[in-house]
Amino acid sequence: MFKLLKFQENNLVVYLVIFSIILLGFTFRFYNLNYENLWLDEIYSFWNTDPNISFAETYSRIKATESIPFLYYYLVKICNKVFGYDPAVGRFFSAFFGFLSVFSVGLLCKKIKKNKSYLLASCLISLNIFLIVNSQEMRVYIFTFFLISLSLIFFLNLYKEEKAQIFTKNFILFVFFTFLAIISHPFAIIVLISFIVFGIIDYFYFSKNQKKINISLILISILTIVFLYHYVGYVSLKNVGWIEQPNIKFFTNLYFSKFFGSRLLGIIHLLALIALMIYFRHKIIKKKEIILLLILFFLTYSIPLLYGYLIKPIIFPKYILFVLIPIILIISHLIFFIEKKIVRNLIIFILIFFNLANHFSESTVKQFVSERQRFNPYFERAFEIIDNSENKKLFYYTNKVNDENMNYINTVLTNYSEIIFDKKKYEIDILKKDEENYKGNVWNICLIIIPCDQPPNKFEVLEETLLEGGLKLSLWKINE
Repeated sequence: MFKLLKFQENNLVVYLVIFSIILLGFTFRFYNLNYENLWLDEIYSFWNTDPNISFAETYSRIKATESIPFLYYYLVKICNKVFGYDPAVGRFFSAFFGFLSVFSVGLLCKKIKKNKSYLLASCLISLNIFLIVNSQEMRVYIFTFFLISLSLIFFLNLYKEEKAQIFTKNFILFVFFTFLAIISHPFAIIVLISFIVFGIIDYFYFSKNQKKINISLILISILTIVFLYHYVGYVSLKNVGWIEQPNIKFFTNLYFSKFFGSRLLGIIHLLALIALMIYFRHKIIKKKEIILLLILFFLTYSIPLLYGYLIKPIIFPKYILFVLIPIILIISHLIFFIEKKIVRNLIIFILIFFNLANHFSESTVKQFVSERQRFNPYFERAFEIIDNSENKKLFYYTNKVNDENMNYINTVLTNYSEIIFDKKKYEIDILKKDEENYKGNVWNICLIIIPCDQPPNKFEVLEETLLEGGLKLSLWKINE
């Protein structure tokens, strides 16, 4: 990988620092990867990627529970078939592509200009706390991030290609990875729109007509329209009904505090981005690659916001995770426009130092010296308590939520629980819906974020424990 990015530098110290940062990025993504249990959305992903059912059944489950396409689930399903049906597999899938993104974005930066800016970009991607967190979740977002970085790489390759032949390797790979990104997450359509807008600007402002680019974009657009016709027919938008349109404060921050792990880091990167763009505005308009990144940056925010104002709120930090690509690449590239070496190195040091220092207040570093705080529901602790008790019967009393909203909450929780029972050899019996008139003592696990039903008969609470991650464990005595 390091050879691929040509990290051989004359300065041995620089080389060792970069290598250490990349190694840290790897460690932060893979260490304690399965420390926490799955959170609710991951539990749905886990249920949807069951290798023991057909692809048709997987497709039906996705239709019923998700608002994103099928590609990610099919790929993780295949991995589960190869490596075993275990929550760890999906998380390793994300961590793998999260780490590969360090190199793909570094390569992308090198496509813009062959200077040392790609080293800075690789370091910032490696240390970015938001990318690290998403690399440890069994969700699609970091995979889409990786695919978009590849799409941009092959777009630039195709744009600069001088071969007269149309269907070249770059043409095929650009179409392939762009469409894969789109069928992994619909927000990737913003990238396609950015390419189209760039092509229009390139034609009218720079008087350049790129035949191969135009044909590739037409082909991708046709494939996307066909996909959208299919996608709109099954997507369940009710699954994103909880999203609210951002208020006025959003426009002072643009999620930068989320993207970089703290308010301070967010302000530093946002100010750096704005200051560099203002100071080097005359050079930017002559650099087509930066213009493309600016178009992507602008449309990634404006399209979801406009959709939210006109139809329904859809913007959320995870959904536009890929906006970090233009943000980090623009900052990294423009910094190397600074002619004074002392000033340039100082800014680079500040960015790397603060990104690295931020990890000392996060679990990424704290987990090496103390027990890591849990943010996800601590199911295993609840199961341990039940398994060590005299009564080993469990019921997820969420039937009203499950039946009225048709979200299969009982089913996905039961599926996840039974996998853990089998793995840990717990002797716990989950009562099914047809046993809801059970009499006697029974354990109930309730996720606080989901309204839990009460038993249909009179009951009293014998025991109740609040566990980490918003989990409530209760022992009920159900009377006749």
